[in-house]
Parts: sequence; C-alpha cells; structure tokens
Amino acid sequence: MWYLIAAVTLTVCNQPQEIPKLYHYALHLRNGLGHPSPELYDKVKTSIDCVSGDNNWCPYELDPSFRLSEKFRESILKTSALSGLPKAINSLMILKETTPKALRASQEPNRPPTSSFAAFESEQARGMQFWKTIYSKISNRVITQMSSSYPDLWSYTIQHVYSPLLSYSGVLTPQETSLIVISCLIPQDVNPQLKGHLKGALNLNIDLETINDCREMAIEVSQWCGTVWKNEVAKL
Repeated sequence: MWYLIAAVTLTVCNQPQEIPKLYHYALHLRNGLGHPSPELYDKVKTSIDCVSGDNNWCPYELDPSFRLSEKFRESILKTSALSGLPKAINSLMILKETTPKALRASQEPNRPPTSSFAAFESEQARGMQFWKTIYSKISNRVITQMSSSYPDLWSYTIQHVYSPLLSYSGVLTPQETSLIVISCLIPQDVNPQLKGHLKGALNLNIDLETINDCREMAIEVSQWCGTVWKNEVAKL
C-alpha cells in the first residue's frame, strides 16, 4: 500500500516524472528481484530505460504484476476528482509510457457505461452507501451544508464522484480508496476535508496505526516535493 500512497501524493504534488521509478521499484520488490538498496535503484533505472526502448520487455511475473499495475492506475485515476484531472492525466500518461506492454490496461474500461436506468440507480446507491459509511452520523449534515452552498455541488459530488469513481471497488478495496483519499488531501492543506476522511477511515474499520502511517508517509513525500502548510496537518 505504501507505493500507492506515494504515487498519489506525487501526483497531487505535480511530480509525475517520479511515478515510473516508484512503479518499477514496487514491481521489483513484489517479484523478489531485489531488496531496498542503492543497487535496486540502479536496476529500476535500467528497467525504465529497457521499457522505453522496447515495450515488449518484461522481467516480471504477469498476473501479480498486472494487478499491481491496475492498482497504480486506479489510484491515480481516483485523484482526478480530488486534485484535478490534468495532474491525473500527466501521471497516467507517463506511467503508461514506462509500463511493459503485457502489463498495460486493456482496451475496455473497468467502468463500462451504464446500460440501463436500473444500473444507474444501483451505481448511485453504491455511491451513497460509501458516503454514509465514511461520514456516518454526520452524513446528512454534510449533505445539507454542501447543498446550501450550491445545490449542484452535492448532486455533482454524489452522481459523478462518489458513485462512479470513489465507490467502485473492482480494483481497490474501500479501505484502500480511503487511504488514497487521505493521501490526496494532505498535500493540499485542506484540513476540514482531511479531518472528515481520517474519521471516515476509522468508520471503514482501518486501524489507527495504519491511518497514522499513511498520514506520515504522505507528509514526508509532500515535504520532499516542497509542500508547505499554513497550519499543522490534521490528525486523529
């Protein structure tokens, strides 16, 4: 999970050029091709050069490596609603350019267009359930606050962010998505939203140690990118 936290934080901090290094580092570790060391970093740079020169090159075991690749793609996609589509596009494009052909996304989307009103209603119900799980007792209050500021804000949030994007669990679990959201919010200095999602992670039964570890890693990566906060980053 640490590499997904780092990947989305780098995306939010507009450092897409670092994504390929992180991706191949994770692939090497997952495939038992090295241990954390300067030598492994050299292998990673060589791997990136090899793929850039020949996208058929792939020293990794296909099934677990494809699943890992999908998690990278899905994590970055989910940042689009939280930190902007352009940053997500840039990270996904550079990731694709340095991904072995065998590990690239299929031609069909994981989220096909809804084929019926019943499918749309099911998707919307899934999004609302995810929302209610995260916000729990204050769910309706947050909805009211958002609607009062601009009715379209809430309708957009549930119809286009939570339902089709964040609540989709075909690649990432709800718990993984929760940590991704936290990692996206930390570099942006948006404590009101971060506080809600830190508590939401608890509502999704993520243990406090994991949440704190996620927070600390996102802070460290953000600091490495040069992020400066106006106030202390919110915590539980």
